[in-house]
Amino acid sequence: MNYFKTSISKYVASIAIIVFCASSPSFGQIGEKPNILIIMTDQQAWDAVGYSGNKAIITPNLDRLASEGVNFSNAVTPCPVCVPARTSILTGRLTETTTIRDNRDAGTGECYYPTFDEILVKRGYKSEYCGKFHAPEHMARVYMNPPVEGMTGTEPIIRWEPLYVKYLKESMKKRSLRTGELYETTFYGGTIPYKLDPTDRYYKYMPTGEIPEEESERRLSQGDIHGVLDLPAEYTITSIQGKQTLEALERLKGEQFVLTCSFHCPHVPITPSEPYASMYKAREMLTPASIADTRDNSPYNPGKPIPPYNDAEKVKYMIANYYAFVTEIDDWVGKILDRLDELKLAENTLVIFVSDHGEMLGAHGMRGKFNFYEESVRVPFVIRYPGKIEPAQTISTPVSILNIYPTVLDYAGLMNIPTDGYSLRGVMEGTETPKYDFAVSEWQWKNANVPSIMIRTDSWKLMTTHRNSGTNVEALFDLKNDPHEMNNLLGSNPDRFKYEETAEDLRTKLTGYLREVNSPLAEGVENRILIRD
Repeated sequence: MNYFKTSISKYVASIAIIVFCASSPSFGQIGEKPNILIIMTDQQAWDAVGYSGNKAIITPNLDRLASEGVNFSNAVTPCPVCVPARTSILTGRLTETTTIRDNRDAGTGECYYPTFDEILVKRGYKSEYCGKFHAPEHMARVYMNPPVEGMTGTEPIIRWEPLYVKYLKESMKKRSLRTGELYETTFYGGTIPYKLDPTDRYYKYMPTGEIPEEESERRLSQGDIHGVLDLPAEYTITSIQGKQTLEALERLKGEQFVLTCSFHCPHVPITPSEPYASMYKAREMLTPASIADTRDNSPYNPGKPIPPYNDAEKVKYMIANYYAFVTEIDDWVGKILDRLDELKLAENTLVIFVSDHGEMLGAHGMRGKFNFYEESVRVPFVIRYPGKIEPAQTISTPVSILNIYPTVLDYAGLMNIPTDGYSLRGVMEGTETPKYDFAVSEWQWKNANVPSIMIRTDSWKLMTTHRNSGTNVEALFDLKNDPHEMNNLLGSNPDRFKYEETAEDLRTKLTGYLREVNSPLAEGVENRILIRD
C-alpha cells in the first residue's frame, strides 16, 4: 500500500518534521535519557481504579503507581473511539489533523505525522510494542519486535488479536457446552465456552441455549456478550500480553528503550476468567447515579431507552465482570513494575499508565463509548519518574492525553516539537502551570444529530458540532453542581438564555485553541447557533 499517494503537501510536511526531529541542533539530548514504558488499557473508565476513590474495585498495583507518581484526575481522551484516540496519542495531534476518524482507518487510513516511537528510534532508542495496536498499520513499521515464525514484517503487531484467537484454537481442545453456556464467537472464535450473565443478549434463551433462527441470524456484537469465560488464567489475553511485556523487558534491559504494553481489556466482550470473576459479586455492585436518565434533552438518543443498560440489576453483572478484568490487568501491572525493580530499571524509566477512552457501564442507561459524557471521555492517567517527579501528586486541571507525545519527547531531551498539545513536564515538576485550563475531545460522526466536539474545564462542559446544517442538541453541563450530567442547560431548557455568557466563554476558549492548532473545525464552531429560540 502507498501511504503517501493522496496528498503531496502532507507528505512533504511530515518528512520535514521527521528530518527536523532527527537533525536539528535545538533538538539535542539534554541530560540523561530515560527509558519509556507506556502501559495502556482499552476502554477503562476513569474511576475504575482504587486511587480514584472507588472502594469496590481491587487495584493495589495501580494505586501504588499513582502514589509514586502524578495522577491527572481530569484527563480527557482526544477522541472517545479506539483508533482515532490511539493515533492522537502516538502523534500528539487532534483527530481532524491526523484525519484518522474511524476504527476502520486502522487498515486504510493515511496519517502523515511521525509517532513518538519513530522520533525516538531516530535518536537511538530501541522500540517494541506488545499487545493491541489498533492504529494505522504503517505506523507499526518502526517497532523492533523479534520475528514470529511464519510471519513477516509487522503482521504480529497489527494482527495481534486474530493471531491470539488462532493460538487459542491450536492450544485449547474444544469441549462440549454445559447448561447455561454458549461458545463465545465475537472475539474468541467459537472455541471457548462462557456462562451467560443476565446482561447478555442471549441470556433469556438459557438454560437450554435454543436460540430462534431469526435471532441467531442477527449481527452479534462484542458488546452483547456478558458472562464468565471458561479459560485458564494462563491463556487469557491479558496474561499473554503481560508475559510478552516481561519478555520484552528482558530483551531490552541493556538498551535505551521505548516499550508499549497495550492490554486489550477491559474492552468488550466482558467475559473475565477465574479466579478474577469470583472476586466480585453482582449484588454488591453500585450502579451509576444516572442509570435511569431518559436523556430527554440530550444529544444522544433522546428519550429512547437502551435495554438492558438501563436495568440496574442487569448492569450490576456487567460492572462486576468489568472490575474483574481490571483486577487481572492490575496483577500484571504489578508484575511489570516488579520486573523493572528486579532489572534495576525503575529509577531511569518514565512509566505512563493510561486508557484510550472510557466505558459508560450503564451511565445514562448506555454502554460503550462514542460520546462526550464523562464516563466515555474521561480516563485514568498516571505518570511516574522516580527522583525526577515528586510522588503522590494529584493534578485536577483538565488535560488531554495527546500530551503524552510532547511529554515523552521532552523527557528524552527533544523540545519544541510541533504538536497540538504541550509537555506536562513542567507541570509535574512544579515549574509551570498547565498551558490550558481545559481539554478538548472530538469525533466527526456522520450523523448530524451527534455533537462532534467538546470542551471541558474544571467546572463546565460544552458539547457542540462544526456542522452548519441538520438538527442538533447543544449541551452545557455545570460539572460542579451536576457531576452526573443529568441537566442540560441548553437545548430545550426553558432557562437556556441565562447560560448564554457561559456557553460563549467556552466557545471562545475552544475556537481560540482550534485556531492556534490550525484545526479545520474552528470556523464551523464559531458559526454554530448554541442557543435556539
